[in-house]
Order: sequence, then structure tokens, then C-alpha cells
Amino acid sequence: MESNFIKAAIGFGILMAVGFIIVGTTRETQQEKIQGAFLQTSSMLNTLALDKCTEAVRNEVGTHPYTPSESSSDNLTYVSLAWNNVGSAKRAECRYIMDQGITLLKVDERTVIEKAEPATGAPAAAGGAHHRQ
Repeated sequence: MESNFIKAAIGFGILMAVGFIIVGTTRETQQEKIQGAFLQTSSMLNTLALDKCTEAVRNEVGTHPYTPSESSSDNLTYVSLAWNNVGSAKRAECRYIMDQGITLLKVDERTVIEKAEPATGAPAAAGGAHHRQ
């Protein structure tokens, strides 16, 4: 009986040692680190843009806009969102640029916010490739 217990304990110890060696030698590559940082930045930018633009459109229209009808982004610096048929508005557009906030807010044909873009700025909400849902 003691012999089986000792064998089991030695087997468990060997299994744990192999596990620690595998975990210790498996490292994240530089490319995987860069991809992780890119995904984190992209996710943060999209979340900020959706939160800020949704709030701005709601303040202008008086109705909470839900899922945008169109969106475009370079995943690093800007996100452009557009909603169709939000409350009394036929169309609401919003562009959010990292470190600048909302740089464009249009409700129907009325421009509520329009800030000048830097020389390497993002395209307007109406331009670029849009993702339609």
C-alpha cells in the first residue's frame, strides 16, 4: 500500500515538474506582444468613441441611439460612426479622434461640432470604407 502511494507521489511530482518547465519555457513573442497591444488600443478606442458619440447624439436628438448603422476606423487614431433614423433625426454622424475627442457631430444636415483636423487627420464620417450592419 505504501509502495503505491510513493509511486503516485513520485508520478505527481514528475508531472508538476514537467508542467513548470513547459510554462517556464513558453514565452510570448515580440509579435504576440505587439498584437496584444494593438488589440487593446483598438478596443479602447472603439469603446471610447461609442460611449462619447452615443452620449453626444443622445444630447442632441433626445433619444438614445443604439447600434450604429455604419462605422469606419483605422483602429489606431479615429472612429467614425453613423446612425440612421434616431428619434426625430434621419441621420446622425460622429467622428472621434484619439486624444482630441469628438471632432465632428452632424445631425441631419446640421453641423453641431466640427473641429479642424491635424494634417494627418482621419477622414470625415461620410468618407472612407463603412461597415454596414
